[in-house]
Amino acid sequence: MFQNFDDDDFGGNPQTLKQLRAQLTARKLDGFIVPREDEFQGEYVPEANERLKYLTGFGGSAGTAIVLAKKAAVFVDGRYILQAPQQVDKRVFDILNLMQNPPSQWLAAQAKPGFDIGIDPKLHSEAAVQAYRDRLAAKGARLVFVEDNPLDAIWQDRPALPQTLVRAHPDKLAGVPSLDKRKVLAQQMKAAGLDRLLIAQPENIAWLLNCRASDVPHTPFALSFGILNKNASFDWFIDSARVSQAVRQHIGRGLRLLAPEKLAKTLNAIKAESLAYDPSHTPAWFGAQLVHANIHRQPDPCALPKANKTEAEIKATTEAHIMDGTALCNFLAWLDKNSRAGKLSEIDAAKKAEAYRAATGKLLDLSFDTIAGAGPHGAIVHYRVTEKTNRLLKSGDLFLIDSGGQYQKGTTDVTRTVFIDAPKGKKATPPKGAIEAFTRVLRGHIALAAVRFPQGTNGMQLDTLARAPLWDVGQDFDHGTGHGVGSYLSVHEGPQRISKGGLVALQDGMIVSNEPGYYAAGKFGIRIENLQYVRPAKTAKGRRAMLEFETLTLAPIDRRLIDKTMLSPAEVTWLNAYHARVEKTLSSKVDKATRSWLKANCKPL
Repeated sequence: MFQNFDDDDFGGNPQTLKQLRAQLTARKLDGFIVPREDEFQGEYVPEANERLKYLTGFGGSAGTAIVLAKKAAVFVDGRYILQAPQQVDKRVFDILNLMQNPPSQWLAAQAKPGFDIGIDPKLHSEAAVQAYRDRLAAKGARLVFVEDNPLDAIWQDRPALPQTLVRAHPDKLAGVPSLDKRKVLAQQMKAAGLDRLLIAQPENIAWLLNCRASDVPHTPFALSFGILNKNASFDWFIDSARVSQAVRQHIGRGLRLLAPEKLAKTLNAIKAESLAYDPSHTPAWFGAQLVHANIHRQPDPCALPKANKTEAEIKATTEAHIMDGTALCNFLAWLDKNSRAGKLSEIDAAKKAEAYRAATGKLLDLSFDTIAGAGPHGAIVHYRVTEKTNRLLKSGDLFLIDSGGQYQKGTTDVTRTVFIDAPKGKKATPPKGAIEAFTRVLRGHIALAAVRFPQGTNGMQLDTLARAPLWDVGQDFDHGTGHGVGSYLSVHEGPQRISKGGLVALQDGMIVSNEPGYYAAGKFGIRIENLQYVRPAKTAKGRRAMLEFETLTLAPIDRRLIDKTMLSPAEVTWLNAYHARVEKTLSSKVDKATRSWLKANCKPL
């Protein structure tokens, strides 16, 4: 329905690299930088903008390639350090961890005085461009903006850009009409002395206008740019044929639709007016067009109110998670029964999980490509199964499935790591060290789920809670503990996050994931993920006001992988209460076969 399991042949032809180098020679460039992002700087891009994948074969959601005359490298983060070597031709590309070897640092080390390195300013934020420029300048090299992308010039069969219809997102689910949102932001603009606000992130436009579309996989927005004016009117650069009269009425007065081709001319015509944009999420191309404007660089003011969900959004996503939890428990019960014979594959499981969600009749898309990794594949953090890598689930395996759905009422994201048991009459045991590791991950998950914290606390301060049980024995995981989640929008939403670099304070209404993990390369992977939202904690009179988390996700955590002797009484109490809530909420909603499974898997530890 939504997932393609056989696209790993897309891109990565060494001949493409040769053709790109010929383009660079013709343009008198000594190198070129190819990011995963497109001009909209999002996690998901349409096929027409999958430039990194076309060049290298790497299909992850984040990464960069740098091509020089004699060297080429692909940079990925810790989530993809095991995946990238399976997709990228290591004979022509070096594969590097971008945290240990940042692309700008590597490029500066390779550059020689007089080098001209090409970059497409539409594909890189101002912040990223400045990092490259500063590093190269120190070596006597230059960063050169290209007017047309040399990779596009050789991409003969490049797909067309999507043009899906825009649809209204009901005000009763959003909680606030678009015009009211625009008026609030306009007042803030006036107070700051701003005439215009450039919005370059499509998800922020989707939130501001209470609209959705289907231009990219898994994230329901329209690829577009917009300008909010201080009188609360909005100039939307999108093909007008995509926006029906009904949708225009839903958005409200003050909406002007302008052809995307008019964007450059509009920006060039802004003279002496004050205009703000977010340099971290706006391509450098915009700054080059705004030659006469009084530019203010600041975080996009849409980001925080989008992250701080309204009561209506919290109510809706709670209902979405009950529906999603019902589908997930039906799937987990089916998996427990049917995986023991050793005939189910990763693809079988992923498709079945999707089918149960689709059976709700409310699933609009997956929220991301399902991660379904059995045995050693579970250790690849963002493993994506293909027909070539598909593996059978075997007795004794740990099976990690990270999946989610897009429903009009909300976005879900949940990971469960389950033990593949043996057929009746036989016995299977988890891999050595798996139960201890699973229990430590669970302890970290509980610590983060149960914490109370004062206002002003950021994600970096909480991150340690989830890692401490692993740190006790010299273990860790190379991804963030939690990311923000949208309201029928992006499954990875900022600015909040729980990680070693999460500096934004968590506020009432923010949704974050709680997903510590452990990955034994070549053996197994473990991750336990629930979504949870921030709410005021009940505090005794006279005490300082505190915040806490309310868990949204509803699905049992595999009791077969828990060593109860490692848990404190408080941890056991939390787990038992969570399982009791799961059973009470879902028992009447799951199918008959699942009901007894749910009861057995939610009984007190």
